[in-house]
Amino acid sequence: MNHSLIRKVYIYFVILITLALVTVGVTGYWRSSNALEDQYEGLLTQIVDNVLHETDLFLKSYERATLSIMISPVVKEALDLPPNSTSDFYTSEMAMKGVFQPVLINNPEISMTYIVGYNGFQATDFNVHVVPFNYQGFQEYVEQLKEDEDISGKLKIQDSGFLDGHLTLIRKLADRASSKSFKGIMGFELKIGELTTLWKGIKLGESGYFFIVNDRGKILYHPDSSRIGKQLDGMHFDTVEAKTDQVFELPGEPGRVFFSRKSDYSGWTLVASMSVAEQSKPISDLRQTTLIVGLLTLIAALYLAYRFGQSIVRPVRLLESGMRKTAKGQWTRVPVSGSRDEMDQLIISYNTMVTRLEELVERVYETELRNQDNLMKRQLAEFQALQLQINPHFLYNTLEIIICYAVIQKSSEIKDIVRSLSYMLRYSVRTDLEEITVANELKHVLYFMSIMKYRNQREFEIDVRINTDYLLDSMVRLTLQPLVENVFKHAFPDGIEDSHTIRIDAWRDETDFYVTVEDNGCGIEQEALLQLNERLRTSQEERLEDAQAMYEGSIGLLNVHNRIQMVFGQQYGLSVQSEWGAGTKVTIRMPASPTKKVIPL
Repeated sequence: MNHSLIRKVYIYFVILITLALVTVGVTGYWRSSNALEDQYEGLLTQIVDNVLHETDLFLKSYERATLSIMISPVVKEALDLPPNSTSDFYTSEMAMKGVFQPVLINNPEISMTYIVGYNGFQATDFNVHVVPFNYQGFQEYVEQLKEDEDISGKLKIQDSGFLDGHLTLIRKLADRASSKSFKGIMGFELKIGELTTLWKGIKLGESGYFFIVNDRGKILYHPDSSRIGKQLDGMHFDTVEAKTDQVFELPGEPGRVFFSRKSDYSGWTLVASMSVAEQSKPISDLRQTTLIVGLLTLIAALYLAYRFGQSIVRPVRLLESGMRKTAKGQWTRVPVSGSRDEMDQLIISYNTMVTRLEELVERVYETELRNQDNLMKRQLAEFQALQLQINPHFLYNTLEIIICYAVIQKSSEIKDIVRSLSYMLRYSVRTDLEEITVANELKHVLYFMSIMKYRNQREFEIDVRINTDYLLDSMVRLTLQPLVENVFKHAFPDGIEDSHTIRIDAWRDETDFYVTVEDNGCGIEQEALLQLNERLRTSQEERLEDAQAMYEGSIGLLNVHNRIQMVFGQQYGLSVQSEWGAGTKVTIRMPASPTKKVIPL
């Protein structure tokens, strides 16, 4: 039984702990992995946005640099001159420096700046002297820029400049910003190395990188310098264009994820790439950590479960062992552990139960011994009663002979006395279980008064006021006559007078039946009345031990009181009310509907 309890405790703990660990581990791993994936996706998005933002800010700063040249009155005057009349005016070195030098000084990454008017005007300046300078190639490059219809009044970025390793920032010039009538073009040759330096500062982990392509698929920047300037694979370029602002995979690039976003300002598309293995490494570490921590937690929890189970099972084993010994009759008490927990309380309760059971068994054993002794005494009393039955029969026969002689001698007094005495004796010694009614008791009192008439040498009638409805109610044998005899003995100590009365009455309430015997004799003194009622309230055993009270005078009130309680219970019996010099009233209280037959005593 204990082993079964231990197994149950362990199984429940293992199930509970495993379920908790699996639930927490799986839920934590799932949420953490999703959070990491979202974090990496957000990281890619943030890096791409930051790179595009920094690139756009970098390029936009040169758009502001062109404003100082556009608003120069010297440039405006030069573009407004008639064709073929500008050569002498604009060969002035001072005029050129006044227009270009501030821009070149403030922006050292600009290698070359130039203005070409549609009226034949042309001016150039260099931040660093370029040797050799291909003037013929420059003229051809400028002519191509003039014919490019995509160039407008806004700054346009050409991803390949006139100079190697440069970008061209170019815009058309007009009289007003809103005018569509252009008079020339202005351009900067910007070192692409400045942007490369900016892009190289962006880190995407150990194996991550990003590259930039223009709207035609040409690679403008790539960590692999051999791929710069080359065309992106058509399928790759189509995927990049279609998956803008999304995480995707490129064909032929297993184990990597990409994210792309296009700049509205430059028209370039920046594509960031990260290794799936590197991205999933924190998730793998998290999974491994979760498994290790879960396993260690499970081992620790199982150890604690073992200790906890032992702390429960050990007291249970002690209780079981104690119960087995107690069941064999060895009253065994279990020692407490001293932890003062519920198990100690249970052991204390068990020890208390054993102590009480031991006391109860001893009481039962003693009671059984007393019952056996009482049974022997009862058998002896029955044997003696059987012997005594012989003597009353002889006495009855003798009384019958006396009655016959009284009839022969014509002595009615003797005949009445003996006949009344014979009835009273027969009524007193009956041992059958026949119920005694109020009528039987009144008849017994009638024969008693017949004898008292000759003893007192005068007639005395008892006032019986009992309703005829109560004559068949049950009573205990020999309860009324002793009370009436007690009146003659104690209420009228100086003899009977004409004013003396004895009244017997009866009534019933919802639960009890009452019979009263009332006289107008001398009554009982207050102190004696208190002692009598106190004696009636004591237990039956104490009254039985009071032999003097039981047998002084006639049978006595206590005898009647004891017999009523033996038949109906301790809540029934006699009660006495009296006033000195005014009489006494004795009340018999019995159940209105007795649950068992009256046992004649």
